[in-house]
Amino acid sequence: MIYFKQLDAVRALAVMLVIVSHWLPFPILQKGGFVGVNIFFVLSGFLITNILFDNKKEAEETGTSKLVAFKNFFFRRALRILPAYYFTVILVYFLSRYFKLGVDSELPYLLTFTTNIHFYNLKYFGDLTAHCWSLAVEEQFYFLWPWVILYTNKKYILPVILAFILTGTISQLFITNFEYGYLPTYTCFDAFGLGALLAWVLAYKPHLLGKAYKALHLLVILSMLLLAGKLSGSLNIPVPIRTFVSVIALCVITFLVHQGQAKKYRFSSLFNNKRLLFIGKISYGLYLYHIPIPYVVWAFARLINPYFPYLTDNYLYFALANISLLCLLPWLSWMCIEKPFLNLKKYFSYKKASIPVPVSTVVKVG
Repeated sequence: MIYFKQLDAVRALAVMLVIVSHWLPFPILQKGGFVGVNIFFVLSGFLITNILFDNKKEAEETGTSKLVAFKNFFFRRALRILPAYYFTVILVYFLSRYFKLGVDSELPYLLTFTTNIHFYNLKYFGDLTAHCWSLAVEEQFYFLWPWVILYTNKKYILPVILAFILTGTISQLFITNFEYGYLPTYTCFDAFGLGALLAWVLAYKPHLLGKAYKALHLLVILSMLLLAGKLSGSLNIPVPIRTFVSVIALCVITFLVHQGQAKKYRFSSLFNNKRLLFIGKISYGLYLYHIPIPYVVWAFARLINPYFPYLTDNYLYFALANISLLCLLPWLSWMCIEKPFLNLKKYFSYKKASIPVPVSTVVKVG
């Protein structure tokens, strides 16, 4: 699979939208988290489908079982997602004990990546775990989508992807509770499916990439008009808000992929910015830890309060401490947890079928 490093900049922008929406809870910024999460969903749909297309092709070329292809994909995803995630669960558990926030009832759902179902059923978000619903949705997608792509005949893949998009879009028309209605996984199928559609174009119809990008411009204009109408209150009919946001995200991703294919890299000052690319690289840790971090800072402030009592009332201390830990903890997580486990991916990759060596050419040593 071709690596587009500029997509790390998109990750960075997405995670910053989420962090700002949680750390600066002003009404005007609240929707930023929703937008950021949907950018991640579209990105996942594109990248994961791309990987699966490569795996499927490689399995067919090497004669490897598709079940082996699924195993390789699943374990590689597990190495990427699980270590830092379960470290976060442990951190959250001890913080909840310290602050008496009662995460115990959420633990079974945190451990099984079903918090989105739990929050949807009970209509609440956990104090320390509110962001975990999207990770649950992602993991459910990772478990379902490989079976769909690996075992669907090539000529039916496009209709299946379109059906996923349609399922997600239609399901949103029946949402009456905006805060919790978007938590079920099926309402996210449109975002994942739109990313998958771009992967399909890139894999099977790369010559149409430029035309697809131009067509997206019209869809983006339509999406923005409908979003503006809905958010302003002038449009009083149900609309698939996630679909419109995902179309806009898809347009940006398609632009970067198209530019990358053509080796043009316009807007390089933004999408090739080294700091933004670095933020994108550690974006998983930033997403995982950004909600627990203020609690860690507050717990530390309480511990040192007998010696530095003025800190607990010092807003500047909390602001600097939160930002410092936000910079430090995800980087440490990347270096000490994520990267070492990612190095194990080499044990779950395909190897081309070896060419049989005639017996006459074998040289016996010793």
